[in-house]
Amino acid sequence: MIQNLMRDHSWLQSKLEELLKTYFADVPITNPIEIKWGREAKFRFGSIKLEGGRRILKLRAFGGLFTRKIEMQESSDKKLPKKSIITITSMFKNEDVPVDVVCYTICHELTHYAHGFSSTNKRMFKHPHHGGVVNAEIQKRGGTNFVKAYQLWLKEYRRQILAGRRRI
Repeated sequence: MIQNLMRDHSWLQSKLEELLKTYFADVPITNPIEIKWGREAKFRFGSIKLEGGRRILKLRAFGGLFTRKIEMQESSDKKLPKKSIITITSMFKNEDVPVDVVCYTICHELTHYAHGFSSTNKRMFKHPHHGGVVNAEIQKRGGTNFVKAYQLWLKEYRRQILAGRRRI
């Protein structure tokens, strides 16, 4: 019996678990990590955000001349646990996109998590992409094949966009 290898939510979840176990086993999981498909995006292939805990409200006054942030801690009975949510573009559901490109994107977001961006881990750098720290981290963890596959795919993808053959 041939197994259907569609890229659905369970496929995406299994990739996350596989990559965490294989490449990020030493990273402390200080808050839950969730993964999901997002809307199709032409240039943003993945993102990670931390949800729960503090709620930040921005107040604008006098036509935007003064901006003030107020942090409100939700009451303990309503407080949701913090969780990191990784969102991957639905464009990657297409099986024309190599699996290694999807894996690279997940690893990219897991690197942000490991570095303390959009997670409760200690922040390791001031900026999330400064000096190529993401690709260096992925390569250090043994994901050089993901970085190379992504760079090759991205070069062709950009060529298709510029030629007008690729639309979202």
